[in-house]
Amino acid sequence: MVYAKRLVGTTLLGVAAGVACWQGGASVGIVYTPALIAGTILNRAFIGFVIGISALRWPYLAHGALLGVLGSLPMAVFSPAARGAIMLTLYGALWGVLIELIVTKALKAPMRQGKES
Repeated sequence: MVYAKRLVGTTLLGVAAGVACWQGGASVGIVYTPALIAGTILNRAFIGFVIGISALRWPYLAHGALLGVLGSLPMAVFSPAARGAIMLTLYGALWGVLIELIVTKALKAPMRQGKES
């Protein structure tokens, strides 16, 4: 049950992060097409989902940062400017850490630890 709570929590927090990214970008003048809005929200939801299913045995904040960066790379490589790519990657790390922190501490749904082989 904790695992389902974790997966749902991380995914929903990823969607919320995507909406926050979209609204934050729009507030500074970035023009979003419907495809870019969907891509932004889905990318952050993907990061949340991957954090939820990951079985990496890392400290939870490093886990969130790593998966946030890796999940942001597909969007970052298509950014038309280097500054945009760097910002997408840094914000991916930040959102990954926040998602992991909220789910682990506030929702009390830490990473599941598998058995040693």
